[in-house]
Amino acid sequence: MQLIELSCSDRLVVEAGALFTGSSFIAGNHIRVHISDGKIEHIEEDNDQLIEPNSHKNCRVIGGDHLTIIPCFIDCHVHLALDGVSSSLEKQRINPLLLKDRLQDKLFSYLIHGIAAVRDGGDREGIGVACRGMVERMELKGPLVMASGKALRKNGGYGSFLGPGAAPGEFAQIIKRYAVEGSNQIKILVSGVVSFKEYGRVSGVQFDLKELSQIVQMAGDHGLKVMAHASSDEAVRLCIKAGVHSVEHGFFVSENSLQAMAEKGVAWVPTVVPVAVQNQGRPDGSYIKDRLVIEQTYRRQLRMIRCAQQLGVTIGVGTDAGAAGVQHGAGFWQEMQLFREAGLTTEEILTAATRNAAYIAGLEDTMGTIAPGRPAYLLVVDNDLSFESGQLPGIRYMIRPRPDAGAVSSSHSA
Repeated sequence: MQLIELSCSDRLVVEAGALFTGSSFIAGNHIRVHISDGKIEHIEEDNDQLIEPNSHKNCRVIGGDHLTIIPCFIDCHVHLALDGVSSSLEKQRINPLLLKDRLQDKLFSYLIHGIAAVRDGGDREGIGVACRGMVERMELKGPLVMASGKALRKNGGYGSFLGPGAAPGEFAQIIKRYAVEGSNQIKILVSGVVSFKEYGRVSGVQFDLKELSQIVQMAGDHGLKVMAHASSDEAVRLCIKAGVHSVEHGFFVSENSLQAMAEKGVAWVPTVVPVAVQNQGRPDGSYIKDRLVIEQTYRRQLRMIRCAQQLGVTIGVGTDAGAAGVQHGAGFWQEMQLFREAGLTTEEILTAATRNAAYIAGLEDTMGTIAPGRPAYLLVVDNDLSFESGQLPGIRYMIRPRPDAGAVSSSHSA
């Protein structure tokens, strides 16, 4: 893959046989996307009067009719502080002495998999925020990072590796501090985690409706949306009533709750892959989890993804990358393959990975859609976008404005 970073003076024409806008395909014998000043200037189709690229001085032409143009991908849920290798969360956090090198490896992996932005779900040390700053200062090359900072949880509740605990009376001050520190969204841990030993069991809910509603309101007062870690239908229903922006994970959600999410405009990031990969064996052929429980859990999640799609829920692709067994970048393609297994079409999967993901991550004004006047965040890929094999299709080019060109910033002002 070749990364093309556009300066304000660059002119580029991308030729292809098909284009996915973020919601639908445009197919033809010849499509040209004209880019100038880091933005899409014009989209030329078969029946348009041809605009000769040579009429523009210093205009580069790339692509071909055997290729497809799509928006860059966005991973809606990652943990840059975790390495995706160890099953022990305490062991997964990055050694501070190796922080920069390890982060660069992860960021490169996102780029080569076509991912131009990630929404980080938080960590106790604030590594996601630090990584965002290093990318913005161009100390590291990688995708745009939308950082949560430290996750919000109650004292004694699940998630000590994601953020310090707090008492209800401290929430307002903490949210204000997170906003001042530049968090792009508030991550809250509403429930615990799914059991890999007992089907359907999820550790308990941490907040009541009054507390969660107040947190959503306080976050909104600072211009911040809430991404809510919530598995069990009880936890999801609580999130819907409180008005969170997105439900993360959502294992064991009911059809009635999905219908309510569609009606209330609550988005869903199902993160199937961190559960599905637990059924992969060790090199010696042994398994550390109850394979039947894992199979039942993730298969049910696939059925609910299809149900959510039919009901009109806004679904985004998120991987929980950094969790045990989920690699940064590569996990995105595994998640899309699972969406295919759930029965979603190519258009539905791409919409979840681009336009919907941009909305969920708060980047809908700059990424996720290809249209004149929008910043040029594009992938040029081989035509095979079936997602059947889970293998990376040929990404020929990733195109984006140079980080210093000012097309989009992940910084938040309180």
